[in-house]
Amino acid sequence: MAHIFDLEPSVDVPASNYASNRLTSADRVQFPRTDVFRSMNKPSRFEGDIFDLEFSGTIPKEINGTFYRVQPDHRFPPLFEDDIHFNGDGSVTAIRIANGHADFKQRYVQTERYKLETAARKSLFGRYRNPWTDNESVKGVIRTASNTNITFWRGMLLASKEDGPPYAMDPVTLETIGRYDFEGQILAPTFTAHPKFDPDTGEMLCFAYEAGGDGADCSVDVAVWTLDKDGKLTEEAWYKAPFAGMIHDCGVSKNYMVLPLTPIKMNLERMKKGGNKFAWDPNEDQWYGLVPRRGGKAEDIIWFRADNAFHGHIAGCYELPSGEVAIDLTVADGNVFFFFPPDTELTPGADGMTKRNKLSSPTVRWILDPKAKKSATETAAGTVWVADERIAPSRVWLTNGEFSRIDDRYVTKPYKHFWQAVVDPTKPYDFAKCGPPAGGLFNSLGHYVWNEENYHDGSRPSDGKTETQNGKFGLEDVYFPGPTMTFQEPSFIPKEGGGEGEGYLIALLNHLDELRNDVMIFDAQKLSSGPLAVIHLPLKLKLGLHGNFVDHRDMEAWQARRAEGGDLGPVKAAAEPLPWQKELEGKANATNGANGVGH
Repeated sequence: MAHIFDLEPSVDVPASNYASNRLTSADRVQFPRTDVFRSMNKPSRFEGDIFDLEFSGTIPKEINGTFYRVQPDHRFPPLFEDDIHFNGDGSVTAIRIANGHADFKQRYVQTERYKLETAARKSLFGRYRNPWTDNESVKGVIRTASNTNITFWRGMLLASKEDGPPYAMDPVTLETIGRYDFEGQILAPTFTAHPKFDPDTGEMLCFAYEAGGDGADCSVDVAVWTLDKDGKLTEEAWYKAPFAGMIHDCGVSKNYMVLPLTPIKMNLERMKKGGNKFAWDPNEDQWYGLVPRRGGKAEDIIWFRADNAFHGHIAGCYELPSGEVAIDLTVADGNVFFFFPPDTELTPGADGMTKRNKLSSPTVRWILDPKAKKSATETAAGTVWVADERIAPSRVWLTNGEFSRIDDRYVTKPYKHFWQAVVDPTKPYDFAKCGPPAGGLFNSLGHYVWNEENYHDGSRPSDGKTETQNGKFGLEDVYFPGPTMTFQEPSFIPKEGGGEGEGYLIALLNHLDELRNDVMIFDAQKLSSGPLAVIHLPLKLKLGLHGNFVDHRDMEAWQARRAEGGDLGPVKAAAEPLPWQKELEGKANATNGANGVGH
């Protein structure tokens, strides 16, 4: 059978509007003919509503809420032909589920970037997180596309990407309210896409890296904040990282936060020459920064080192009876972001995605001791506090997955259940129908349950315990949908009054042969039995990054408080420019650099 791309007409195909990797004309909307803009990653550019979606099976009537997810979705051809997926505009999906039915809504996050490019009818921002490649007309503009995560906080949605502040959106209409600075309390240039929420205190735990300057200067400054359930900033601490790298996710326990620093490094000179923001360093360690949640000072951080690897997303983080901190996350044995090759490689290899799909990505448990001996250590970035001894994994479960999720009622606590999108290379894949698996071969969903021996286990790697059951540390339940389908990140929906892990799992399914999506709903503890319901979308969404389910009762309570006349009133967008923007206004000759695109 011919691949769907082969069915495109061979006539009236306009010539490429790129030469030497640069966009030569913005008169016609024509995207690059690269894998980043093909198959499931071909731009959707869609906004709209669909009432009462078609579905198969039975949608559990007790589900009453909205599944939100966000995708990068380029609205205009990029300035550079080799642009990457992560550089697309944030576009938010809402699947509203109630009374056994489902409705659909899709809206872009109307960032400053969105508004300026809409007015110009073309791309103005250049390479991923590199302002030296932007059109000069957008100098001093916050560049974030808000395309990485969508979370619910105090009656609003926060659309976030770690290169800038979040944007607030209305959770019902998906209308963009504006840039959000937490009522003037957080003014850093960057903000995490993975805030964590303490289910017992209602606090938001959040952080930012590259936080000290303008968010594009490769600073080693790391900020950590806590906001209480009333939205008041109660903790703020600043630390130094051993190098300017990526800290994408964090783990939080009752008393600590863990910051995984991945050995993918920023370089200002490379950026000024028009190059990539990041480059993989195969000779650098992976690092874990351990900081206290309360009363933290610059010298309180401990950086732990382990052998080179690439961090994925965190499952659980909690404290052991010994006072040590356990953190579980996926850790790949090579460069997942193949589009950011080492500096020794000028361009990514053509087989980058193939190599990525062959990486091993187990779930790894690390044990970090807050009382570990540490020393002031000189690095290229300055003096940092580093544990005297290197760390090694306590457990390695060969799940080979990513996008770990748990029952969020167990954030900060010992937990048993977690779920992942899984890469299973032993399953069949129909390359003839589907072509390369866009976004990675996440061809299964997995549910994992730590057994009693490994639940709340504080043992050290040296205690003689080894992997059991051929790398398994508990129960595994995996669902494979077929040789032409892959999954996006799942999200857990708790059952009212249920125990840990009792509820439903919801995830977007990619039909790579038909170029469309379904939404699957499972009994979270019976994945291999197949979905309870399949909601059919009559269109193709792009490959998304992260999302969350919000219970409608939580939303209704906040709607009343956020209404005109409510005790809080409507959400207030940021009213003032950020400090770095004010500083830039005073620099008469500031430019975006020699590689800025001035036309």
